[in-house]
Amino acid sequence: RIMASLFGLRYENIERFLESYAKYIIRQGQSILAKNSATGRLSDSLDFTIFKTDEGYEIRFTAAAYGDFRDKGVSGNISKRYYYSIDGRRKSSPYRYVNKQPPVSRLVDWLSVKGIQGRYKKGDKKKRGGRFMKKESLAYLIARSIKSKGIKALSFYSQPISYSFGRFKTELSQNFAKDIEADIENKFSIKIW
Repeated sequence: RIMASLFGLRYENIERFLESYAKYIIRQGQSILAKNSATGRLSDSLDFTIFKTDEGYEIRFTAAAYGDFRDKGVSGNISKRYYYSIDGRRKSSPYRYVNKQPPVSRLVDWLSVKGIQGRYKKGDKKKRGGRFMKKESLAYLIARSIKSKGIKALSFYSQPISYSFGRFKTELSQNFAKDIEADIENKFSIKIW
């Protein structure tokens, strides 16, 4: 939160800066997701809102409902997953698979979008080696693997914020100074006759 009311100043530079910073974070998040997404729906859902509060300004970043799972990851019932918080610290994922696994139907759709077709291993006990397997069978195996290993965190919001926070504070104070200078120029003009 950033202080919003000091001596009745107008904060045009700060508001412009906050908007450009939020757009930068969205672009960085979309760049991270572009490498790790099948459909791009999560990337398209990234958005922000800037609120003016009594204490200052607040930027809220939003995403699709499943965005938090992709941002912070999901621990499996065997492996633990970690993500990087906004302050750059490595933290354990708050989400975890216990008894259930991801729905096979969703993974079948994902396999179709990605164009992935599984094969049986050569030397298979049932003499199926090298043949294609049904998408449902492959989806079930992937779901079982996700249940035990979890889903890797992408930190698509927290990573860009963490990396750019030092620069954010510097540029915010520079824009605050510009607003003060502009307000002083508007309120105290010297006229010579």
